[in-house]
Amino acid sequence: MSPLPLARRNKTSADNQPPLPTWGPAETVSLASRVRDSDPDEPWDLVVVGAGITGAGIARDAAMRGLRVLVLDANDIAFGTSSRSSRLIHGGVRYLEQGQIGLVYEALRERHRLKNIAPHLVTPAQFLFPAYRGDRLPLWKLRIGLSLYDALSLYQSRGHQTLGPKACREREPLLAAEGLSGAVSYEDGVTDDARLTLTTLQSARRYGAEVLTYAPVVRLARETVGERDLQVAYLRDETRVFAQQIIVAAGPWTSERLLGDVGKRLLSLSRGIHVVMRADDVPVRQPLVIQVPNERRILFVIPWGTRTYLGTTDTAYEGDPADSSVTADDRQQLYRLIGRLLPSVDLSDQRLVSSWSGVRPLVRSVRSQKKAASGGTVELSRKHRVVENAAGILAVVGGKLTTYRAMAQEAVDLVMRRLGRKRGRCETHRFALVAGEPLTAEELKNPVLADLVNRHGPEARELARQVERDSQLGERLVQDLPYRWVEVRRAITHEGCTCIRDILRRRLPLALTDHQQGARVARQVATELTQARGGSSADIEREIAEYRDALQRETGCDPPEM
Repeated sequence: MSPLPLARRNKTSADNQPPLPTWGPAETVSLASRVRDSDPDEPWDLVVVGAGITGAGIARDAAMRGLRVLVLDANDIAFGTSSRSSRLIHGGVRYLEQGQIGLVYEALRERHRLKNIAPHLVTPAQFLFPAYRGDRLPLWKLRIGLSLYDALSLYQSRGHQTLGPKACREREPLLAAEGLSGAVSYEDGVTDDARLTLTTLQSARRYGAEVLTYAPVVRLARETVGERDLQVAYLRDETRVFAQQIIVAAGPWTSERLLGDVGKRLLSLSRGIHVVMRADDVPVRQPLVIQVPNERRILFVIPWGTRTYLGTTDTAYEGDPADSSVTADDRQQLYRLIGRLLPSVDLSDQRLVSSWSGVRPLVRSVRSQKKAASGGTVELSRKHRVVENAAGILAVVGGKLTTYRAMAQEAVDLVMRRLGRKRGRCETHRFALVAGEPLTAEELKNPVLADLVNRHGPEARELARQVERDSQLGERLVQDLPYRWVEVRRAITHEGCTCIRDILRRRLPLALTDHQQGARVARQVATELTQARGGSSADIEREIAEYRDALQRETGCDPPEM
């Protein structure tokens, strides 16, 4: 199957793209049944354990090279770190100070490539990085650092600009005037991390990959079956899934349980939290980068449509990553540190819309273990590593959202050599995640298309046609947010949703952007999902109870009644 042209250079019709297979309850049940009946005489070429951004990238690359691929995950797509990041596609300005030139170069290269293959999901933005008297990084150091940043990007984006105090406050009037030395303005990218993961997996599915969520892998092994030497993934019900190669891409869940001795103390976990407020309450004009006094840490204040989010903390974490939560102390720390530079803004729980918490998997080294022992993780490297256990099972650990495609390429190159496959080079950087011509300015005058395009790209046209046939699908779920009921239907029929948490937290982030966290529509969404898969009123109540429990666990706040 030949790949498709890059969307922004598309000279062939999107009709040439393989159609997106439906992915609703019936397809999930069918795949689960086929997996249970797995035949060792017909093993998968590659089984990927983990449906986060790294696993999605591996699945897409492998499927485009002709491998038969299955992705397994214990939860939903992007359940972990891949839906709980700072939502940035960036080179990592602060890594320059740590001397990680190679990581920054790779990230800037990948930033450029992701803007090309996913232009509707990766949006360039001008970041403003102010410097104040007494800051650890004065303006002259920022200017030097950003000059290097521009050079490492090979000048493929707008170069940085240095602003004096007056020009800086004209650019962002909310900034405190006292002690302001000036600022640098530079380009990076913002994204929707969960949608980027989903869209990457959808592209993989177009090329034949299969994805089964809520299928926990309890152990991995190498076994001789008949005359074949195969790797085996055991599911919770002791189902055996046979593969020529298994790759673990489980993020912070990568552990000794899956990898044996290789997985012991492989990772240091870092917890980061973000809080969301209305844009009217925190009306910053562009993303801000804020230094933390006496620490090598920076914070962000990022506009997000009618919302603004603030983050992030960077503290050592132990325990199940699924239990990571936001505490009142976490929020107060962000309010205090960011409030120093935005003194006229009321940063308090009175203005809080929602929050989220995520755990980053950082690769340990002897040096990093000493750093982590101090309780902080900001100094730990964001580089990735590919490791192998005694059974020949591979794992991709660490890394950044921005570099997921390159990490996947390295892993799949290794798999192709292992399997003795000569055919197929990596071409994931050349071909769009969603084929088709970008929407025109004229089309975007249509408010439905304008709401849909940033999540669906050219496929927004098909959703708009559904709205033309049924106008009720064009209604917004919440009036001041751009999410439409046609997207709920799409999530149920084509996006592999199993429960309403999948829809309202990751496909459409009402849990993060609606001050009632989706409470007003949760029952209707649960009803539509239950009707699609078959169920009773008791199933609807169970869905709502589980959604409220997930919200309380992640945000640390009591959700409203639903």
